[in-house]
Amino acid sequence: MMLAYVSLFVIGTLGALAAQRLLKPQPQPVRVRVKR
Repeated sequence: MMLAYVSLFVIGTLGALAAQRLLKPQPQPVRVRVKR
């Protein structure tokens, strides 16, 4: 169960990063993540 949860979290993070890069190719994705 833990492995599945971690894998889902990683996939979600990668997907979010990819979407942000495609929508807004800005070198400031860490700031938003830290703020949230």
